[in-house]
Amino acid sequence: MRQSLRMSDCLDLPELTDYLAAELCRRHKGDLLICGLSGAQGAGKSTIAAALQDALAARNLRCLILALDDFYLPQAARQKLDEDIHPLCRTRGVPGTHDVAWLRDVLAALRDGQTVRLPRFDKTSDERVELTAEETLTTLPDIVLLEGWCVGARASMVASAPETEWEKNHDPQAVWKNWSRDAAADYQSVWQDCNMLVQLRQDDFAQVIDARWLQEQGNAARSGRWQFDSRAAVAEFCAHYESWTKALWRDLPADADIVIDRAADFSYRPAKP
Repeated sequence: MRQSLRMSDCLDLPELTDYLAAELCRRHKGDLLICGLSGAQGAGKSTIAAALQDALAARNLRCLILALDDFYLPQAARQKLDEDIHPLCRTRGVPGTHDVAWLRDVLAALRDGQTVRLPRFDKTSDERVELTAEETLTTLPDIVLLEGWCVGARASMVASAPETEWEKNHDPQAVWKNWSRDAAADYQSVWQDCNMLVQLRQDDFAQVIDARWLQEQGNAARSGRWQFDSRAAVAEFCAHYESWTKALWRDLPADADIVIDRAADFSYRPAKP
């Protein structure tokens, strides 16, 4: 098991998992530990989170994975934002399209040792799944992994004016952009509640689009339903959060405890510490 990383190290998934699990164990002092896991689609968040959950279980620590995606607002709420703010608000993704109050309540309940009901979101139908008894958490965790593409995002990371050609074409007055920047302030108490922040970083936004297109094909194979029928449609969807993603790659390392760069071949290299 690696106890430290060097900038020259190139890690496979088991090696990275071992290192992160050891670090989480070192930081866990008995009380609930919340670790933010930030990274764009295709960075490997879900895979690493699942591997960490198993590795921590082997160390007798219960780990709960909270996906920020499960806290997306339902369609009706986003439709209301479409009508009141800007049509782009209807598309899930950017800060402002999550039920942050629910997420704060879940984390507070876990801190207090209370059972909670967890949301579930179906990306294929683009809708929140109706809660059942199976989504009620009754065994409290030792560690929470809060994973999401915009974990750690701050308003100051992105400009108030359009930054990409897509934004210039779809939001020339930056009404939607500034609504999202303002909404990002609501997330800060959640990020501050994290005891540790790990960032998985890429350097090419085309990788994000490709990864989301592969995910869409997998979702369709399982469900028989398509949300996006082409890579071009996926690229249009990803354009909603391109500025935020690139800003996080650039600025979040200053806030993160550990930064891991993910190469195109799915190997991992430490960038911080």
